[in-house]
Formats: sequence, structure tokens, C-alpha cells
Amino acid sequence: MQNRLIQQIKFNRWHERQLFLSFAWLLSCLMCGFLFVAIIEFVGVNFSGIFSILSIFVLYLIGIAIIELFRRFWMRFSFAQLCANSATCNSCGSYGAFEVRVGTRPIYARCQKCDHQWVIGQQKERG
Repeated sequence: MQNRLIQQIKFNRWHERQLFLSFAWLLSCLMCGFLFVAIIEFVGVNFSGIFSILSIFVLYLIGIAIIELFRRFWMRFSFAQLCANSATCNSCGSYGAFEVRVGTRPIYARCQKCDHQWVIGQQKERG
């Protein structure tokens, strides 16, 4: 699905969209963090009985949500940056001007200018 999306809206727009979505996950994570702190500040955990257990349980669920939201942010952001780092053709040096094979994993790219082929989304070898 990612390959088809890259093919349809070109790499620059795809990368912009991935960064936008990743920061939407980060914003959700921060909002849950503010909710977590607000519950501790206004409700507190000094109560006894069932209300204390309930508030701790809600704080636990919000904490799990914060971890998951940050994980989703980091996975999408790091994949987008990894793809951006490998989106330059090694032969002619053009950035983002490539076609991808639809439905393949990993993403195979072919430069539109010089027909050089490489793999998008993997670390480049350092030499």
C-alpha cells in the first residue's frame, strides 16, 4: 500500500504526509501526557477506597496510551526519514525522481533520469 501511495503522489508529497501524520501521533501523545498530569493535579491519588483504585487504573491506561502513541510516532517518523535518506539516486544524484515497483517489499526504486535501480528504506552502505 505504501508503494502505491508513493507512486500516486510522488515521493516529496508522500514524505510530507508521513511527517504530518507522525507529528499528529506526537501531538496525541502530548495531549495524553497533559491529561495524565491534570488527573494527578486535580484528582490526586490521596483518596482511599475504590476511588483511589479507579484513579490509579485510569492513570495506568493513560500511561499505556502515551507509550503506544509515542511508539507509533517514532516508527512512522524514523521510517519516513530513512526513506528520505535513501531517496537520492547514486548515479545521477537526483532526489525524489523515481518510480517504484508496486506491491514489493522492500521498496525497489528506478530513477526516471538514468534508470539506475536501488532499494528505498534501507541504510546506505558507508564507504
